[in-house]
Amino acid sequence: MPLSTEHDGHGAPEQQDPRGSAPGDVPVALSPAGAQGRERSAVQERLARRTQEILERPRPEQDPDRAEREKAVMRECRYLMRLLATRRRSRGEMLERLERREVPGSVTHEVMARIERADLVDDRAFAHEWVRQRRELRSLGDRALRRELEQRHVDGELIEEALRAGGAGRGPEGDPVSGEEERCRELVRSRLGERDLERLAADRDGSQRRRLSRRLDALLTRKGYPGDLAVQVISSELRRASGR
Repeated sequence: MPLSTEHDGHGAPEQQDPRGSAPGDVPVALSPAGAQGRERSAVQERLARRTQEILERPRPEQDPDRAEREKAVMRECRYLMRLLATRRRSRGEMLERLERREVPGSVTHEVMARIERADLVDDRAFAHEWVRQRRELRSLGDRALRRELEQRHVDGELIEEALRAGGAGRGPEGDPVSGEEERCRELVRSRLGERDLERLAADRDGSQRRRLSRRLDALLTRKGYPGDLAVQVISSELRRASGR
């Protein structure tokens, strides 16, 4: 049935709702605002139902093996962090520590990946720092330093690079010498005390000189200096100390 219309005498005819109208009823105008409100309500109801469905959906159970592996990774990361808090470590040292703890390979791989992403392992920096400190604190020769770094699984090229960083020095006559020879001479001079110098000055048969030579040679061997360098340095330093 067509909508009835009436004019107000000024504008377009106003549509009336014919539903439920009967003879004598007053027609009710359709409201566009009311239609939009009903549409919004319908959308909100659909969203509410969808949200409730999502909330009621059963959650997937956490994989217990994966959770246990993550705990193991975090535990070993904290262990390595405690080691690194005392001094810098090489990558090989950290791997060796994890192996001693019988850490599974998959866990070790993830632990080292996280340590490396955090820039906490740098074998080049480790080798340079190791060489510098051991030379300063222990007066070690290159042979001993090379052996120590090899035991810590540092790459050979990085070891040689760190050993070359010592530079060159000057011999007793002012001539250029290797850094290792200069360190060797400094060590020998530091071990020649006043009593040793007095005995050398009073030595008539060479017995004191031989005794000092054996003692200094044993020292340089322990410190990792080459035998030929040790003989050369000891001989020249004892001549210098005795004046003959």
